[in-house]
Amino acid sequence: MAVVLAAASLAGASCDREEDDIWPQSSAERLEQAQTEDREILCSVPNGWQMLYFCNGQEQGYNFLMKFDEHGGVTIATRNPNTGNAYTEEASMYDVLVDDGPVLSFSTYNSLFHRYADPDPEHTQASDGIGSGGDYEFNIMTISDEMIYLHGKKTKVDIYMYPLEEGKNWEEYFNDLYTLRDSMFNSSIPTLWLTLADGSRYSITNASSQVMSFVPEDGDAITQTTVVPYVLTETGIRLMSAFPNDSADVDHVQVFNFNEAGTFLVGDDATADGAVATIKSAPFAELFADQDITWSIDADDLGGQFADAYAAVAEGYDDYTPFTLQGVRFGYNTRVGFHTFSLYSTRMAGAMYCEEIVDGETGISFTFSGEGDTNGVRLYDNIPAYGEFMQLLASKKFTLTSDSEINPSRIKFTCQDNENDYFYVELL
Repeated sequence: MAVVLAAASLAGASCDREEDDIWPQSSAERLEQAQTEDREILCSVPNGWQMLYFCNGQEQGYNFLMKFDEHGGVTIATRNPNTGNAYTEEASMYDVLVDDGPVLSFSTYNSLFHRYADPDPEHTQASDGIGSGGDYEFNIMTISDEMIYLHGKKTKVDIYMYPLEEGKNWEEYFNDLYTLRDSMFNSSIPTLWLTLADGSRYSITNASSQVMSFVPEDGDAITQTTVVPYVLTETGIRLMSAFPNDSADVDHVQVFNFNEAGTFLVGDDATADGAVATIKSAPFAELFADQDITWSIDADDLGGQFADAYAAVAEGYDDYTPFTLQGVRFGYNTRVGFHTFSLYSTRMAGAMYCEEIVDGETGISFTFSGEGDTNGVRLYDNIPAYGEFMQLLASKKFTLTSDSEINPSRIKFTCQDNENDYFYVELL
């Protein structure tokens, strides 16, 4: 494996003019050699490099693919909100310059890449002549055929590049990244929780936006929020900077390698055996009762008494109304201050009011107030199966489970007295 370390100063000095030089080459010759070797490494990988790019501390990180050639050409590809979330690629030029050390410069304008260093106000929400404030020239700190570590020449932001697997289709690479992100984070789940190996906990909001907001447990969101962008990796995410960054007394994390249970290995190596941190949703019962979330029963996956009860509700709805039942929903009505259990179709909806009683992290039971909105009461009075379904719900205590602890967009309710009686709810 070829490795080149780019030094800020390569000059040597001697007190004895007759003593042999420590370095066999002059500093200029060493820089020229490093320049040549850096170009060779940039061009050496068969399928190009992944660049994990950050431009500032308030904007999401971006993924780029780059293929360099020995004639100074580079093809850059990306997919992000600034391309309309469409895969796009564009060719331009690059160079390896000599400054205090080797510098990777994207020397001709590439609209996909230079926009983040472009002061044009149309590239930012603020007309401040700064734009995103990113770099297009980078000090080469460490370079090998396995990893390139760059420093933004202006911003001093850390930028990493890794070879893309041979044979991997570029467009498929971006599709896979976004599939992974969507499996990790759901915009309908308002809050996640980060627990570090030392037990310290932080709430996370805005995770799906790729700009996370962290607040210490029991902390003040106004004065104690830390905003940290992240960039997607093939195995998870990388934060722009280590978190927490304000104390030497707690664990710090930066790279999260995702598994479907919501546990992340922490470290630069996806296979490292290191400290384990977790990012999870709130307990499922608490999440289900969240006033900002609405759920729908999966009509195609019910078991035991609930399969029969749902079928009876659907038949009764179709018999009483001129419409076809399209679903049963749980949600919160801010106007009346109740959770609701409602039947709906494209033309008519009616809700009965209920309260969820949360018992521990996975248990939940229902009680109903006996009141509802006008349509809900009418449906309740005229569709006996509606009331019977609610009575069945109120008579049971449920264990809640999900295939994912970080993105439980589908939760199973299983009766604690009979595991064959169950239903699923899904996020709307």
